[in-house]
Amino acid sequence: MQVGTQVRLVFWSVAAAAALLAVDAAVTAVVTRDLAALHTVLMSPRSLRQVEADYHNNLAVASVGAVVLGALLFFVRWRTPKIRAILWVAGPLLALALLCGLVGGPEWAVAPTGDEPELLRQEYARAVPEWYLWVHGVAGLIAAGLLFFVAGFLVRTDLREYYLEGQGTGDSYRSWIDRTSA
Repeated sequence: MQVGTQVRLVFWSVAAAAALLAVDAAVTAVVTRDLAALHTVLMSPRSLRQVEADYHNNLAVASVGAVVLGALLFFVRWRTPKIRAILWVAGPLLALALLCGLVGGPEWAVAPTGDEPELLRQEYARAVPEWYLWVHGVAGLIAAGLLFFVAGFLVRTDLREYYLEGQGTGDSYRSWIDRTSA
């Protein structure tokens, strides 16, 4: 695979992860807004506060992640070891934060046991809508997978050479694959 193709693959993977995190942040903001307007009768204030805290955590991780990845998009194609190091370290850390948010999300605060009255189950369903769980889960899982992929892909010899060699020279870079296939 040509180095230019590899760099484009990294670029588009980071772009897709940033877009997924932006979608996740948007739907989390909508659900958080709806939660603030929710009037409950049977749901405990403690459960409501826990759901709200989980939403705020998800919103913070998704928003910060989308901004960081969006900013990194401008620098991914730069041939500097700093960008490679940032992607290699920040990508898995952000992916782990996303996975922690998926595992410990708001649905656990309102998980019905089956002994609740129907009204309480309806309040739980309004506090944590099922559509949100699907969007948040799919977006977070795919974004985390892409970030792990990028971190692993940056270990390749071609990309290591691309980011570490030829700094400051105006020459176009040619990896050992490009040199041997020509």
